[in-house]
Amino acid sequence: MNTGVVTPDLGEPEPNDEPGDTAQLRIEFDDKAVDVRGPSGRLHELTDSMSLTVATIGGTAGPTLALGALPDGTPVWATGAVVGAQLVFLAYVVTTIFVRRRRTRSA
Repeated sequence: MNTGVVTPDLGEPEPNDEPGDTAQLRIEFDDKAVDVRGPSGRLHELTDSMSLTVATIGGTAGPTLALGALPDGTPVWATGAVVGAQLVFLAYVVTTIFVRRRRTRSA
């Protein structure tokens, strides 16, 4: 799938056995990779932002794809139930992620 986004080939990350002040987040998909580095004390903000982005995309794409996959003539109540179930599950996952993060930060 060509998205039109060109990303440089970052290669494999160098192993780092020494603890330091820099955190690295690497996301790989197909033949592309995104590598983000930053201060380790601020990494939670990056992962929170990424979680919200995934939740936003999931909240939009999930019901849209489900509506496209439902056969013609599906009752309105069934369509609403499918979309509602997806949104409730997404809200549960996002809430679980953020509750766990807050608990681990305060501990």
